[in-house]
Amino acid sequence: MTNKALRILLAHEQYEQLIYIEKLLNRLEYYRISPVRTFEEVVLLTSNPDDLFDLLVVEKTLAVPEDVDLVEFCRTQPYIRHTFFYESPINVFGLVVGSPESSDSGTLTDPHYSGTLDVLMNIIDPPVDTD
Repeated sequence: MTNKALRILLAHEQYEQLIYIEKLLNRLEYYRISPVRTFEEVVLLTSNPDDLFDLLVVEKTLAVPEDVDLVEFCRTQPYIRHTFFYESPINVFGLVVGSPESSDSGTLTDPHYSGTLDVLMNIIDPPVDTD
């Protein structure tokens, strides 16, 4: 069963990409999604201790104009539990799971394929065994 309380932050400069990924997550029954288009918005939304995000899905070059190492920012950001990075159009993706002290990394395929997000969400929000 889907944890409907999970908070997800989507970050990509292109509005169409945000809507597309949000719709894929909606099909997986995740609805607490905040789409943003700039790194400044990511910083603003993740700087409040009352606003913990369970997952940040972010295009990896979003912070390049600010000369910020986005991977390092996310590893040290206490209000982001998990981060899914992707680069477009190269199709290289990485996942940082857990706290900065105990992060695991992995690679997934294209986020535009709903199966990728399904795999990602099964890692972040594993199904509960009802047996």
